[in-house]
Amino acid sequence: MNRAMPFRKQRKTSRMTRIVLLVSFIILAARLLYVLPGAIEHHKQKQQETTVSAPGAK
Repeated sequence: MNRAMPFRKQRKTSRMTRIVLLVSFIILAARLLYVLPGAIEHHKQKQQETTVSAPGAK
């Protein structure tokens, strides 16, 4: 069979693809961990606002 890319080039390409995907996943996970504490704090503040203002609103 005739292949478009030689075996060595295809192997190197797949390795680069794997590296790029791994770096992207690490960046995504790091951003999630960076944002998570702020999101939790924001959620707690919103819950406190709704529990304080809800009885007075009705």
